[in-house]
Amino acid sequence: MLPNLTQQFNIGNIVSLASYLYRSNFKKFSRLSLFAHLWLIVPIYGWAKFYAFAGLISRLAFSEINGEPESSKVAKIQIKKRFWQFLITAILVIFICLLQFFIFYIGISIIVGTIYGISATVFGAISQPINKANPFDNTIFRIIIIPTAIAIYSSPLWFYSRFLITDLTLTIDDTNSIVAIKRSRQLSKGLTWRIIAIILVSFVITLPIQILGWLIYSIGFNILIRLITLLLSGDWANENKMFISALSLIISILINGIILMPFWQSIKSVVYYDIICCREGFDLKIRDRTRGSKPAQSG
Repeated sequence: MLPNLTQQFNIGNIVSLASYLYRSNFKKFSRLSLFAHLWLIVPIYGWAKFYAFAGLISRLAFSEINGEPESSKVAKIQIKKRFWQFLITAILVIFICLLQFFIFYIGISIIVGTIYGISATVFGAISQPINKANPFDNTIFRIIIIPTAIAIYSSPLWFYSRFLITDLTLTIDDTNSIVAIKRSRQLSKGLTWRIIAIILVSFVITLPIQILGWLIYSIGFNILIRLITLLLSGDWANENKMFISALSLIISILINGIILMPFWQSIKSVVYYDIICCREGFDLKIRDRTRGSKPAQSG
């Protein structure tokens, strides 16, 4: 049974509801996530399958919040209609985010470089040359460069936040990639900081699983080295440590991805539901249902 949906969600509600959906559908969602990640080994078509499976998980999670659960079979029929659109949308989102980051990086570099040059001249920083071994000894360098570095490294999260629910707009609405991207940006307008906060809180919650993944990587690497040493030779193992390390890392990333994808898709579904409830009154029927009454008939 879903938690109470009669109140507007805060960040805690969103993460809690997503966690509930994740736990209650763990077996089904994990199986779909496993298939999605296995398809990654097949170029292009397999990548389209990966994003389609991700969309399928989102749709199933959303249908539960909506109070009208779909079977995987029914949901797959809807997903299949826009199969290639999922890959196209993912490519477009990555391209747009990279383009925004590139423009931002160039722009902020020019602005900061100009500000630093003026500040260095006005405040006499030239008489305090930058220590190449430790540039942070320079006061103006610290004041200007550190915030700039923070802005640059955090900017991808800012740009991506506007596209977080793109696969939901494509999955739920009968639309194409371009319209889905536009609708995602429209719905998330003014909610950037809220979405970033949701992403950060969700990241913290999943951190133990990610740490476990790195432990699996470390342990798996050592186990593979020992197995290869026993089965083949120690020399071969030592000569191919890079390959074994990469293999262990890929396995670890795949395990992490299989476990975490359903959680993140559930987060997206709850965020999308919350946004359209607030902006489009979508939840009137759902809230009536949770109170045990019939939805009002439209005139």
